[in-house]
Amino acid sequence: MEKTVFRRENEGDDEVAATAVRTRHPDHDHVQLDGFVAPGETPKDQADRGLSFADRFLREYCDGSLEDVTMIRHFVREDLLPEAEFEIGEACRNHFASPELPGTVMVGVSDVVGGDHAVKMEMEATIPHEREETEVVELPPPPGYTNSAERSE
Repeated sequence: MEKTVFRRENEGDDEVAATAVRTRHPDHDHVQLDGFVAPGETPKDQADRGLSFADRFLREYCDGSLEDVTMIRHFVREDLLPEAEFEIGEACRNHFASPELPGTVMVGVSDVVGGDHAVKMEMEATIPHEREETEVVELPPPPGYTNSAERSE
């Protein structure tokens, strides 16, 4: 398996993690982006800029795009929930079109390391070597599922 490690330039001995890792497989590349933050005044701004960064990275370095993202994990400051959940969802809807929707997880955290940010994101993408049409299978909601609008805090 061929592996490419992308990392930020660091001075000294503080290299502890890669920014992203791409592994090449016979029919696809798998890309994992580490937890990253983006500037912005609101959670929506930060999510929007983060998604734009990820799209640019996937296009410029991996021959992919946001359409190839299979999973996003959002780590959101608890003190900004539930409003931040709606704002981040809006940013995601602006970047992803059905049927190319990723799986998502949103986790409330007490703090986002890396400054005064509302959200930190990490992503995984599977970039096929040959493109095929995306199949969509409709599933019922899991037991006990409520969407954001139905929950009460």
